[in-house]
Amino acid sequence: MPIKVLPIDIVNKIAAGEVVERPASVVKELVENSLDAGASAVEVEIKQGGLRLIRVSDDGSGMDPAEMRLSLERHATSKIAGYDDLLSIASYGFRGEALPSMASVSRLTMASRSEGASSAWVIECDGGRIIAQKESAGNRGTTIIVEELFANVPARRKFLKAEMTEARKVADEVVSQAIANPEVSFRLIIDGKESFDYHTGPLEQRLEDILTADVFRSMLPVEFGQRPLAVKGFALSPDKLLARRRDQYLFVNGRRVSDRLAGSAIYRGYGPSLLGRHPSYVLFLEISPRQVDINVHPAKREVRFRDDGLVFNTVRSAIHRAMFQEPGAPDSLSPGSFGGFFGSSSQQYTGKEGLTLEDKKAVYQLYGSEEPKAIGELFGVAEPRSENVSLVSYWQAHNRYIFAGIKNGIIMVDQHAAHERILFEELLKSREKRLSQQLLFPVTLELNPSQKIAWEQFQDVFSSLGFDVKQFSGNTIVIEGLPAAAGDRVEGGELIRNILSDLCQNPAASVEPAEKLAMSFACHAAVKAGQPLSQEEMNRLIDRLFATSSPYLDPHGRPAVIRLTLDDLERRFGRI
Repeated sequence: MPIKVLPIDIVNKIAAGEVVERPASVVKELVENSLDAGASAVEVEIKQGGLRLIRVSDDGSGMDPAEMRLSLERHATSKIAGYDDLLSIASYGFRGEALPSMASVSRLTMASRSEGASSAWVIECDGGRIIAQKESAGNRGTTIIVEELFANVPARRKFLKAEMTEARKVADEVVSQAIANPEVSFRLIIDGKESFDYHTGPLEQRLEDILTADVFRSMLPVEFGQRPLAVKGFALSPDKLLARRRDQYLFVNGRRVSDRLAGSAIYRGYGPSLLGRHPSYVLFLEISPRQVDINVHPAKREVRFRDDGLVFNTVRSAIHRAMFQEPGAPDSLSPGSFGGFFGSSSQQYTGKEGLTLEDKKAVYQLYGSEEPKAIGELFGVAEPRSENVSLVSYWQAHNRYIFAGIKNGIIMVDQHAAHERILFEELLKSREKRLSQQLLFPVTLELNPSQKIAWEQFQDVFSSLGFDVKQFSGNTIVIEGLPAAAGDRVEGGELIRNILSDLCQNPAASVEPAEKLAMSFACHAAVKAGQPLSQEEMNRLIDRLFATSSPYLDPHGRPAVIRLTLDDLERRFGRI
């Protein structure tokens, strides 16, 4: 095939594949343009997750008709005049690809009025082609409407998630911009309903509105460093750490990014206090533009620092000093320590979701080659224990694992994983029976925007599993009852907040909603690693575990029980 220049519409569609991944990408680019235009108020509206409609309006400087047409040309921008400007970028949008890319995969309407102009102008595009330009009435600022996103590239639509999932991603994008710009008001409307309306004010008030007051009041202020790098913001107190990642916002020069180096430094700053848990944080890194490259990703989600060691040490020290109030100079790390940190020792921070083949092989049948007729025969409450597996005693190691002697060896039970399996199956068995235990005092819970969207999507599933929760007003719900499986130790507000945060992470679509919710419930309601158990509690836990349909694995597929035979032990001691 001979070499030839691609038609402009194909070029724009290729650019759209890099810049416009989903509706949230469109919202990000349009809101950033509004902020670069000096807007003090931004309003975003979406319908059907953004596929049917995205509308972004602002009160910024606006454009005249000539600039409006130029903005739809590739590589047309007001942010860059020469190559040196790329080395010190201080604005959000600078490539000049977003608008023509959006126009090529949607129906786009742009209305704008510049300051001092007598009227506004409107340009209509369809599939990247301008089909109309006319004078119109309108206030100062710009409104851009994107309709039927990806209608002319249906293959792209197949890679999008459910409408509510896409709406949550849009909400998260607008929330990120609202955190970075508390001096700007932000309003989000989803399918005709107002999701939030944040007024201008101090950062602390904005964070209370977004994270909720309870979460923000559990955070400590962070302020450390000076030119060329300073770290400011807030991070969760060490005694309030979470079982799952939630509310983690990192900004570099006002732009939210995902950076492994800085993220690892944040976790390292907490030191041993983590114990497998996770902090929430809102941190702003202010660094000289010449010390960071924000042009390494088409959507500008990642950055590259010129001095990784400076960033790592400064961020780590900022967190450590804020959490533990240690005076003195920044902690020092040798460059050679980075390799070890990003290698095996980083495992504690990245989670343990995957299982190797050897891990799976370590999960053995406790009965040998022949299973009893019923699991209850092994550890049933009312029935005698199996002769094949006679327990001698229970004992707990490190308040994490339960050991029990059996006829031909020992078994080791992960108390958290075992309790997860129990709660998971008990909750699903009670489905539709709506077995609920009423709380003595109802709990009022304020949700952040993403949690509210998840609640609206899954509230029927919550109800079917025994959660008695009522919508109160706005972003507030009232918890009146919890599933009977929750027991008496679970705090209802934190449980539901954690479940909603897990549902916001978009688990695999192949898992039905009730199972997603039950897995999250079991994880957060189960007895924790590090919690001491009495002999009676251990006995009851083992009995309930072996009454489930799959006692050897937790709901995530990780081992709950491991068996060591006498042969295994004697081989370890060199006897055979």
